Amino acid sequence: MPNLPLPFFTALFLCFILLRLMVGYGRKLPPLFVITISLYALQSVLLGIKWGMGGLPPWALAGLALLLPPATWLSFLQLTDQMSKKAIIWTAGATVLSLSILILAPGFNIPVLIDLASVTIYLGYGFLFFRSATTRQWEWTSRLPIDQMLPTRQTQLIAGAVFSTSALVDLAVAIDFAVNKGSSAATIVGTANLFMLLSLIAIVVLFGRKPSAPQPSNQPTLKQVEASDEQIALVAALDQLMRDEHLYRDENLSLDKLARRLRVPARQISTAVNTLREINLPQYTNGFRVAEACHLLETTDTPITTIIFEVGFTTKSNFNREFQRIAGKSPSAWRKEHRTSTSVEIA
Repeated sequence: MPNLPLPFFTALFLCFILLRLMVGYGRKLPPLFVITISLYALQSVLLGIKWGMGGLPPWALAGLALLLPPATWLSFLQLTDQMSKKAIIWTAGATVLSLSILILAPGFNIPVLIDLASVTIYLGYGFLFFRSATTRQWEWTSRLPIDQMLPTRQTQLIAGAVFSTSALVDLAVAIDFAVNKGSSAATIVGTANLFMLLSLIAIVVLFGRKPSAPQPSNQPTLKQVEASDEQIALVAALDQLMRDEHLYRDENLSLDKLARRLRVPARQISTAVNTLREINLPQYTNGFRVAEACHLLETTDTPITTIIFEVGFTTKSNFNREFQRIAGKSPSAWRKEHRTSTSVEIA
């Protein structure tokens, strides 16, 4: 059996994640995001060739490594509808500068500039992601579809951690070459790729969990917590709006849209829902979606794949996860159980 370097397994796992996303989102997946994930997979392949087989030009891996942070940042901006000419110009300028250093540094016999540029760039983009994820007033999230609000923030934190870790790995490899002539570089890179692979697996497992929860209801019971009269009235109005106008069916429903309909600041809505229901806004919205899905499963022969989009979900995986979380069973099991109950009652 051939001895495949660990980065190859990381590349295969990235390809698996990309295929899973493409199946789930189809044409809704931005092309720049697909390209970025593909670049990460290519980087893992090149790392496997360099540290497992050798014979790879140093500039190939270094050039690709300098392209990944700006590509990731622009993908994030595109996914969150924040892409602007200013952002593109600044990112392109930083990328050209870093690639210029890569090209010119060998001619001036200053290889340390390449390592310094790589560490600086990765730390810089790591800081950008951390800052964007942790800033208190990230108003742009109110324009996102509600289901993307929390995953977007988690993704930023993960990206910030990955870039910061990559910067430390590059620094450790550079120090090893300076002190030990690179005797431990392969071990350092291999350990970093193992960490990345385990992190990717952990993320997939974490987001794929299906915890159980109480039976769905069109109007979840209010929690016995301290809340102002204004918050109670606001959530009651939101419940009424959801029931009467079925806003949850809009797959692009955002906090900003709800704020305009209720004529209150966006943050007041999410705060009120968190306080009274002890759930976040995406979970609140999905509660209404699952409740209608349960009704359709019980009373119609509509295919589950059709129901998914009718009630406002955008992917089958998200629908199945939220249905399991709220109803405590799969959609097909719910339909079978309630159809059986109905048949027994009629008989």
